[in-house]
Amino acid sequence: MHPAPQRTTMSLRRQIAALFVAFLMAVPAAPAWGQQTVRVVGTVRDETNAIALPGTPVEVVGTSQVVYTDVDGRYVLTLPAGTHQLKVALDGYQEKLVSVTTGTGRLMTVDVGIVMNRFAETVNVTGQTVDSETSSASAQLVERRNAQTITDNIGSQEMRANGDSDAAAAMSRVTGMSLVDNQYVFVRGLGERYSNTTLAGSVIPTTEPDKKVVPLDLFPAGLIDSVQVAKSYSPDKSAEFAGGLVQIVPLKLPNRPVIDFSWGMNFFSNATGKSIPLSPLDGRDWWGFDSDVRALPDGFPDRKLLRQGIYTPNVGVTAAEATELGRLLDNTWSPQLADGAPGQNWGVVLGNRFGKLGVVASASHSYKEQFVEEERNFFAVGANDRLDPISAYNMRYGTQKAQLGIVGNVAYQFTSNHRLSVENMLTHSGRDEGRFFEGANTDNELWYRDNRLQFIEEGLVTNAVGGEHFFQGLNNGRFDWRVTSARANRDEPDLRETLYQSALIENADGTFRTTGTPILADESQSAYRMFNALDDETLDAGANWSLFLTEGGRATQLKFGVSYIERTRDFQSRRFHFIPITAKDNSLPTSLLSRTPEEILAPQNIGTVFRLTEETRPTDAYDGEQTTTAGYGMVDLGLTSAVRLVVGARIERFDQQVNTFDPFGFSLVRISAENRNTDIFPSINFVQALRSNSNLRLSYSTTVNRPEFRELAEFEFTDIVGNYAVTGNPNLERALIQNVDARWEAFSGARGVVAASAFYKHFDKPIERIIVAGAQPLATFQNADHASNFGLEFEAARSLGDILFFNANYTFVDSKITLAEDQRSIQTSLERPLAGQSKNLFNLMGEVALSSFSARLLFNYYGDRIADVGANEAPDVVEQGRGSVDVVLAQRWRGLGIRLNLENLTDSQYLFTQGTGTEQQTQRRFKLGRTVGVSFSYNLF
Repeated sequence: MHPAPQRTTMSLRRQIAALFVAFLMAVPAAPAWGQQTVRVVGTVRDETNAIALPGTPVEVVGTSQVVYTDVDGRYVLTLPAGTHQLKVALDGYQEKLVSVTTGTGRLMTVDVGIVMNRFAETVNVTGQTVDSETSSASAQLVERRNAQTITDNIGSQEMRANGDSDAAAAMSRVTGMSLVDNQYVFVRGLGERYSNTTLAGSVIPTTEPDKKVVPLDLFPAGLIDSVQVAKSYSPDKSAEFAGGLVQIVPLKLPNRPVIDFSWGMNFFSNATGKSIPLSPLDGRDWWGFDSDVRALPDGFPDRKLLRQGIYTPNVGVTAAEATELGRLLDNTWSPQLADGAPGQNWGVVLGNRFGKLGVVASASHSYKEQFVEEERNFFAVGANDRLDPISAYNMRYGTQKAQLGIVGNVAYQFTSNHRLSVENMLTHSGRDEGRFFEGANTDNELWYRDNRLQFIEEGLVTNAVGGEHFFQGLNNGRFDWRVTSARANRDEPDLRETLYQSALIENADGTFRTTGTPILADESQSAYRMFNALDDETLDAGANWSLFLTEGGRATQLKFGVSYIERTRDFQSRRFHFIPITAKDNSLPTSLLSRTPEEILAPQNIGTVFRLTEETRPTDAYDGEQTTTAGYGMVDLGLTSAVRLVVGARIERFDQQVNTFDPFGFSLVRISAENRNTDIFPSINFVQALRSNSNLRLSYSTTVNRPEFRELAEFEFTDIVGNYAVTGNPNLERALIQNVDARWEAFSGARGVVAASAFYKHFDKPIERIIVAGAQPLATFQNADHASNFGLEFEAARSLGDILFFNANYTFVDSKITLAEDQRSIQTSLERPLAGQSKNLFNLMGEVALSSFSARLLFNYYGDRIADVGANEAPDVVEQGRGSVDVVLAQRWRGLGIRLNLENLTDSQYLFTQGTGTEQQTQRRFKLGRTVGVSFSYNLF
């Protein structure tokens, strides 16, 4: 059974479910739509270089109805059912007549391309009925075909159809993308540090303390319109680019009223209804927030308790004060076994246009409990280069994860040429973990048993204001600007860990067992508590000016811009440890040390048997600041009616400083790291239209990859399980990257595409994580000599008749990183593939779609990849390739929909190995289990 707080939250869930069902019963069926009028929307573009054309008149022939495209080249018309002719005419362009036959749908998309010549032309077009003109698969293909750069994308409609709950899961379906730890995206085999992420075009901070990445599982699918992945570079984007730029596009303003509700439940084969270790729940954990029960108690001093191991009045605290403080700390140390509850999720989307004002708002929430049993082993190289085991642990993790997301966007269209928008997003998650592990450590000749409680709360808030303005009299000039303020925070309040030890005996078969009574170990991370807090903030301001010229019969766009990005980070950590008052804990009776942690560290034992000490280090705080000031110029030139050239350059001034220091000021030593560079980054993108529906794309660019704050800061943390301590390197330099890309692509119908791509990247001084020799080896970061990355991508999507559709993509990547001999330290190899890179990636999707029913089968596979780089002559730790199968069944009855998700049906194990052939050893193995989810949705309009 769950503790009392859990029963309270379960009652809340039942109330929410009951209210949702009552709402469904109370709401009348959606009225029939489109019997009288249909809304027609579209974009007018230059057919040669796909530039949107603002201020273009679109006339309904035979009526007085004329509208002008807005600053995005978009128009909106309301037409009665039937056949109509639209006339599109712009000075310098051929007049085009478009025949539109409206059906009975709610919304139609009719995009128009016009060319620069003297002859009139009539084109018959039948509009496509869609639910959303931007997030559908067909709209995403149009976006991709018209892009200046090599781009792949996925819209929210496809995310829902695939059963993907967040942006991270959705990315694993995209060509050349792989997912690590269910949250970090690798693009074209390059690690998470090489994948930059923007939200609505603005740089956003990260909640990750140790990685140069924005975890994409922070973004629920219900808050997203689409995700665009730019795989070649253009100067109007940040030059921090290598594998790809992941551009998250938040919900867009709808062209019709939208009121959508959804609710669902998930059942996990490893957890639901089974006894799993969980942290004792607080009432707000279900929402992902800690209600300060894990925070340091009120009155706890913000100064260090000890100075040089001595209780010092006026500087630290007295022994008596330390006793009282130790008794104030919550005395819960052990995970509790509880029955795993089903996961739940709900969402709502509201939106409409009120004259010139457009509004969209969305909220979503999810909660799930999961359980993993893991085998983990560590090895050292012994005689004859054999891998000898030094520790073997069996681990059990129970996790509760809650996620909340809110979007609120408003836009006001003053005229067709001027628009102001305000966009806001909040996403928040809380993960509560209870962990047990036990096993043999032959290095110490001890058997260990460990308990840990950990709660991590992460949040991201973004607020943006921007405007778009079109000036037809100034060479069709367009000016757009945007200012975004964003804050990411990560709190890890009161990580608690206790470690027990007992004697170790080797069995006749070479295995080990424990003997004697386990007692609380006198180790640095036993009876240990840690508090971490991270704040990361960005201010991103940018402005762009573009001119559209038509002289000489060529469509040309000149574009210039400036941007300023300021980012600050503040990190602080405090460490506490209960230690015996006597010099050695073996002087304490086994009858006490063999009890539960709650009994051993009971308040009456603090100050009499154990004392509280603070072990916060002089390098346990760091702050950083960086600014990037940039300007660029580029030209998008239609050389001929079939050839498009996009060329330009960006100049960036980068200033970064990181200070590692004693958070209490006892040590006056500050370790500072500085990076200051001014670089020019050229780019050229060439597009040849082979036919009306196919392109050949070529691209070359120079980009950069810079150190992250954490990689420069000398803060150190060690995981007791056996991982190396990790510290930063203040001497890191930036890495420069040369990128060459090519793609051929052909489009057919609304969803059909065939594409083949090749890419090559050369890295000068890439930043890599390495192992450094010492009394206790530790992981740090260093610039390697050079690296290269080559790959091929293939994609095919096609409809087979009226009801069948398939989509497949395959990626081959071959990479190599080279260390100079003086950089070897204790690395096993001077040459190896990039860590985290799979040589083979494959996705397959097949769909059967009837009038109101669809069934979708999805298969995802990634090949072997290096998880940890080998050291001390030990081989690399390799994660073996793995495939997964999902099935999604969906049925709709007018506004009501039901969806059944069957995830990870094969439940293949995650397997990590060291060595090859007969010497191969298992380093880690675990399974995540299967998931069955059922969800209901209701669309009022």
